[in-house]
Amino acid sequence: MAVVTSLVRLSAALTVTGALTFAGAAAATAAPPDPAATIAALGQNPAAATDLLSAYQTAVDSLKQLGIQPFLYPSGSAFCQDGSTLGLVPALAGAVPGPWPKLAVPVPGLDLSAVKAGQTMFAFVPYGMGPDGADTTGMQVAWLNVSNGRGGFAAMGPLSQVIGSMVPPNLPPEMRPAFEQAIRNFFLASLPVGGVRAVPVDTGSGTVLAAVFGTVRNGADTCMFLPTVGVTSVP
Repeated sequence: MAVVTSLVRLSAALTVTGALTFAGAAAATAAPPDPAATIAALGQNPAAATDLLSAYQTAVDSLKQLGIQPFLYPSGSAFCQDGSTLGLVPALAGAVPGPWPKLAVPVPGLDLSAVKAGQTMFAFVPYGMGPDGADTTGMQVAWLNVSNGRGGFAAMGPLSQVIGSMVPPNLPPEMRPAFEQAIRNFFLASLPVGGVRAVPVDTGSGTVLAAVFGTVRNGADTCMFLPTVGVTSVP
């Protein structure tokens, strides 16, 4: 009985610690202006074209606040939404070398890393899309580690898969919803609602070149995003 009680107390402490850690990070990350809204306004006010650069920088800063290294240039898909010039949906991609995230309050004996050492998580973040539907396939990453010669392709999944991987497997079921919600709030503080894709890949250490491209469903529309490339140093 004492063992069970200790486990419950440890689990409760872990849940609170995780919630405080992620909630603190989310609170420190002020919700930025929506880049998609800025870009949509350009179609109605061409004189505000300089805002496009500002919107792009805002999106880059959002990724950096999460520890994601943005790729070299943005991507985009035309005829993907209503309300912007040519239905344009802008998007960014980036990479996260493991271990990640680096929690402010580590929990001894438990690995809460979504990206392990020697892995790289590739992320794709479009702005201005609706919530995901049932079909979250279509995006992929092609990668090459020039230091060890390894490479390949990997299908990218929805953000919910990343969130699920961050919940410790030995956490009691009654504790999982609160912990998962804390992690979800951490991400939603900086990322949009729909279309976000990610995948952790066993790249190994070294210099990793990558290209992210593919399609994302936005309601009834299939949006094709042009490739964007990046270079990441994995320790």
